[in-house]
Amino acid sequence: MEAFPAPRLPADAADPAGPIRPVAALAPCEQERLLTRALLDLASSAGREPARHATCLIEYVTLLGGRPAPEAVAVLAGRPPVTASSGRRAEALRELEDRLGEGPARDCLSGGPAYETALTGQGAARWPRFAARARELGVRRITALPLTAAGPEDAPASPGTAADTGPVPALGVLVLYHDTAAGQPAERAAALRALAEAAALHLRHRRVCEQAGQLERALRSRVVIEQAKGMLAERFGVPADAAFAELRRYARAHQRSLHDLARSVVEGAPPAPFRREGS
Repeated sequence: MEAFPAPRLPADAADPAGPIRPVAALAPCEQERLLTRALLDLASSAGREPARHATCLIEYVTLLGGRPAPEAVAVLAGRPPVTASSGRRAEALRELEDRLGEGPARDCLSGGPAYETALTGQGAARWPRFAARARELGVRRITALPLTAAGPEDAPASPGTAADTGPVPALGVLVLYHDTAAGQPAERAAALRALAEAAALHLRHRRVCEQAGQLERALRSRVVIEQAKGMLAERFGVPADAAFAELRRYARAHQRSLHDLARSVVEGAPPAPFRREGS
């Protein structure tokens, strides 16, 4: 039996080989293999920049989202947010949400749930102006999947418990715009949810690494400040608290960071008020 050619994946796209195309006519085992590769790549690429991560997510959705593949947009929370889209319509609808102040991406980023809804009935009532414009552009159904800040193991047991602190803003969102009002096949919907969760796992890992780095830098800074405080207390024969208060007062008066001032003391080049007499 002739093997199906392996399609190019975003992870393979080191060269400008053209746009990612949807997968067609693959055996189920090949589709599962490609989905597995996509999930591993999205979840484990720790060094990937946010813009590239959003683009990879969109390319995997295009590749594995069925035929015809829905247009999609991925938004990663930040200041400014990072956005990637698979087409002009998706990009225009994302910008429309910002202008109108309503829409599925905004709801999910604010801590709202996932949505799978036609743009009639409840869908139209939830975002009336957005839904009307989206229908004009040919969109009949929306899928919105938040890239959640907490994994399933972090969710409270039930609303109203001590651990329930209300909606948690998402780290990002994946929105798909469908041309038909009919729901997606269950297998396709499950694959898209898995892609979104893998992308969220990468973002959660990145956030933990950033927080760990911030804590490490704060600890190093605190060590330097404590060293400078002890040196000044010994040098001028004052309590450590008084030495720290004077260090902080000088830093504020001269618009210097406390860490930089403390480092100059430790390294032996302090400003005049903190030098030994005769030095």
